[in-house]
Amino acid sequence: MKHILLLSLFSITLLSAHAQRRRGDDTAHYRSEPIPAHLMPIERAIGGGVSSVYFYGGKKLSSPYSLEVPFYELNDRTVTHHFQTFRTMTTLSRIIGLIPLGYVLLNRNTTNGAYWTVYGGSVVASLTLGIVGNSQVNKAVGRYNEMMRQPRVGLSAAPVPLTGQYALGAGISWGF
Repeated sequence: MKHILLLSLFSITLLSAHAQRRRGDDTAHYRSEPIPAHLMPIERAIGGGVSSVYFYGGKKLSSPYSLEVPFYELNDRTVTHHFQTFRTMTTLSRIIGLIPLGYVLLNRNTTNGAYWTVYGGSVVASLTLGIVGNSQVNKAVGRYNEMMRQPRVGLSAAPVPLTGQYALGAGISWGF
């Protein structure tokens, strides 16, 4: 039992330290440029269970991990922080889900009922971390959509068919 607790604490500490170090390293990569014109808002529908269903550009995304590209292209510290917290919580949830397996493999005496305590505790901890992670990705989506409502200015050039000329355009968008 002591080995499992020590292994769990070590894993959580290691992942937390890695997440903190990553967050510190990423701060140098932010730019203060306007929002890229190709980014689209993210729609969220409440799905079954604990998680949400996300749509980007009218297409249903297979998982919240699919939001990584638009989040990083937006290049907002708050959005990136929430998404990295989501990833950390999801990883911890999956690791904690393996604790009962480790208990069975490391403990020879499984007849005392302690297994069910370990199993129940890991289920509760895993679900809690999953809920916290999903709330973080929902916060990231909210902030992302808030940033998308900022005014955006764009220029475009497109060929006009059959004339060989180009049409130029300029525009400003407020909202989506």
